[in-house]
Amino acid sequence: MYHLLNRFIPKEASTRRWGAVLLAAPLAAYLTVFYLVPLCGVLLRSIFDPGFTIAHYTALWKQPVYLKVLLNTLEISFWTTAAAILLGYPVAYGMTYFGPFWRTFLMAAVTLPFWISVLVRTYSWMIIIGRFGVINNLLQGLGLTEAPLELMYNRCGVYISLTYVLLPYAVLPMHSVMLGIDRSLLWAADSLGASPWQRMRRVFFPLTLPGVAVGFLLTFIVGAGTFVTPTLMGGPKDTVVAMSIESQMEIVNDWGFAATLGVILLVTVLLLFSLCLRFMGLESLFGTNNKPVVTHVKKRRGMIGKLGETMAGGVAARWSEHAENILQRWLQGSHQAWGAFSSFLPRFLCHIPWGGWSLKGFCALVAFYLIFPLGIILPIAFSNDSVLRFPPESMGLGLLGAYFSSGAWMRATLNSLRVAAPVSLLATTLGTLAAMGITRLRGSARQAAYGMFISPLILPAIINALAMYFFMAKLKLIGTITGLILAHTVLAVPFVIIVMTTTIQGMDQGLVWAGYSLGAGRLRTFIHITLPLIRPGLFIAGIFAFIASFDELIAALFISGARSTTLPKQMWDGIRDQMSPIVAAVAALLIILAMVFLGAVATIRHRKHKA
Repeated sequence: MYHLLNRFIPKEASTRRWGAVLLAAPLAAYLTVFYLVPLCGVLLRSIFDPGFTIAHYTALWKQPVYLKVLLNTLEISFWTTAAAILLGYPVAYGMTYFGPFWRTFLMAAVTLPFWISVLVRTYSWMIIIGRFGVINNLLQGLGLTEAPLELMYNRCGVYISLTYVLLPYAVLPMHSVMLGIDRSLLWAADSLGASPWQRMRRVFFPLTLPGVAVGFLLTFIVGAGTFVTPTLMGGPKDTVVAMSIESQMEIVNDWGFAATLGVILLVTVLLLFSLCLRFMGLESLFGTNNKPVVTHVKKRRGMIGKLGETMAGGVAARWSEHAENILQRWLQGSHQAWGAFSSFLPRFLCHIPWGGWSLKGFCALVAFYLIFPLGIILPIAFSNDSVLRFPPESMGLGLLGAYFSSGAWMRATLNSLRVAAPVSLLATTLGTLAAMGITRLRGSARQAAYGMFISPLILPAIINALAMYFFMAKLKLIGTITGLILAHTVLAVPFVIIVMTTTIQGMDQGLVWAGYSLGAGRLRTFIHITLPLIRPGLFIAGIFAFIASFDELIAALFISGARSTTLPKQMWDGIRDQMSPIVAAVAALLIILAMVFLGAVATIRHRKHKA
């Protein structure tokens, strides 16, 4: 590797582009083989089964239930995204403009759940809102209800828990944009006599609209591909596309139809993304156009109607009217919902006393909403109860002892470690080289490379898992540790890219050029100057890659077998089959592990800034 680095780290600006290409080439080749080719395989599987056919697509339209599933997916994703934006905007503001204590507190409340498995977070809500959960026990204990409320296995449970899962995706982009706002603009508004409401509506909110747009798009896309939360918290009427794909693979064993559903979900996500860009325009997305979003929606309404007619035109004759009516109703409802949301959000924000204790109280409630589900698991984990309940009747180490004495749980834990350790090493190596190449590029080439390398993080996880399953089946790697390592590396690389590009951009390049000017070669400069400067980032990137692999479930559901069952897969079986209380002990250990890792990351960053 040193020889490669010595060759590919150029001194002169004329070779920067070729150096960038060569540094990014290993990761580009890896993603081409294990990411792009499998995605193309999904498309081919949907139309070649085994010969060319469109039977799966015609069968999809001939069964209205699948159109209903698609609309369920879009509806659930939209409303949970809207709720996440409304709850997250004040929190993002607090993370930007409050004092050091509140900024640190809110940042910890937002980021801690983000690095804990979706399965663990959903499991905690099953304990809270279940029939015999915390809320029902509290309400019945206070005499407010006579019978348990049905808060789970319905749309209510999906909305509550999925909003919780998606909230960090909404907060972080808005916080990033708010950090870049020039405060002198707000001071100028105050000096001109603007009230807090006017300052919020006329100045601050339009400047943060790009962050709201990015947060909305990112959260919506993640929500559209969600699988774990609707499966565990929803009922039969809350089926989403990801659940249908899993049932086709596991129960019906129809690979062609599962691939067709995957293509539909992928096309839908990309279509909605482009439509949102058409609504807002690239100018609004990047903050150079302050026209209200609802105006763009009204202007595009005719175009959307034509699009709906075109999509419905290919449906079989006897079902075309039915499908078109459903599609038009959903499109009309989505226009009205987005218009109401985009007009309500500024009014909602303007009525918040920004800077008072009421805003801090609101942020504290949202932080409690984020932290409490994780804290509820810890007391249950340190108990001897054989039945899942809160509060536990008998405190002790019984559940932890059952976990450590179980051969199945220990094998699953060892398998996760056997996968996560090499994934961390491989993803960090490939991602760091690619990040060094990305930082050498400029303009659209840099944006394209960055977008390509982090795209596995944005693409719905169920599509990645489906594509990897088809590809690994051809390589006969299903049920093997090797297959999991190859698949998890694709999913872990984006975290390395994000961390290392930030680290390398923040590095003082003057020290590198100083080494060159003193006669040091490229290899010696890298070893003695560049590597020490980026070492903290390497460690952080390795931790994030390890967590991403250790907590991954969706790909493990498809790829792992009886001998390669990972810890999340074992937890999934324990929740769905028997609601085993041992899962609470494992979930608590995963929460503690994530807290230890994040504490190590915070310590490294503190020492770096202090130095």
